[in-house]
Amino acid sequence: MPGATDLFLGLDIGGTKCAAIVGRRDGEILQRIQWPSEASRGPDPMIRDICAQARILLQNHAGILAAGISIGGPLDATQGIIQSPPNLTGWNQIPLKQILQDQLQLPINVEHDAAACCLAEYYWGAGRGTSRLIYLTCGTGFGAGIVIDGKIYRGSAGKSVEIGHARFREDGPEAFGKEGSVESFCAGASLGKIAAWKFPSRWPTPPTSEELANLWKTGDRDAAEVITINARAVGEVCANLGDLLRPDAILLGSLAIHLGNPWVEIVRDRFREEALPDTATCRIEPAGLGARLQDCAALVVAVSKSDE
Repeated sequence: MPGATDLFLGLDIGGTKCAAIVGRRDGEILQRIQWPSEASRGPDPMIRDICAQARILLQNHAGILAAGISIGGPLDATQGIIQSPPNLTGWNQIPLKQILQDQLQLPINVEHDAAACCLAEYYWGAGRGTSRLIYLTCGTGFGAGIVIDGKIYRGSAGKSVEIGHARFREDGPEAFGKEGSVESFCAGASLGKIAAWKFPSRWPTPPTSEELANLWKTGDRDAAEVITINARAVGEVCANLGDLLRPDAILLGSLAIHLGNPWVEIVRDRFREEALPDTATCRIEPAGLGARLQDCAALVVAVSKSDE
């Protein structure tokens, strides 16, 4: 019988950093280890690091029931096969679930990072009490997670939802292998690309997102236009998703945290302008778990399977 004191292992695998977490069913984190991904090395060295850090936690905590993996897509979540995420060099058809089950001798479940974040918010964050919830990463990439009645929505054959690749404009910066894609306008990491596209004489090479955010806060007009282009684009995507799926809430990730309420208000205003009147009642809010979100996302992938 599942209990509140059950322990689970979470593995958060990203292009910049990875983390291994041990936590409880209620989302409490007991121990956490973080290390740089060094993704340019390819999958084999990264997987060796993941297994080494996971074994440290398994030695420190007896009775871990299962492990959950949160990782960027595209991927087949059902089979746990990673299918060439843009930020993970060489991860082409990697059967991660089977590899880690063999290495760690634990039940392993794999989920798209945006979907895992959405489920964590549904369990423990700003999505509690909703029936239909969407989470948008707004970070290094632009991923969408969808939870309907407590279950992650996936495509056929376990395919992850990949909104970042969708066409947004005929012209624009490039991301996800496509000029004018949703990701090229909406991701946090795309702010510099928008700046170089919109103001090539000032920024012949893309500035960092941090540089633009700092300029924006000092009242710089060009930086303000870049931030506004980004926020309005996110608002339009929210309106499209809202009209299509009629969610109770759409939660926003990294940019909502780093740029704060002024950015969120631009997103909300554009959402209200574009969405149907009865869709516009949907809540648009920053994710509620804050700095804990990535850890909780990895953890919930394990916890949710044990609840089935």
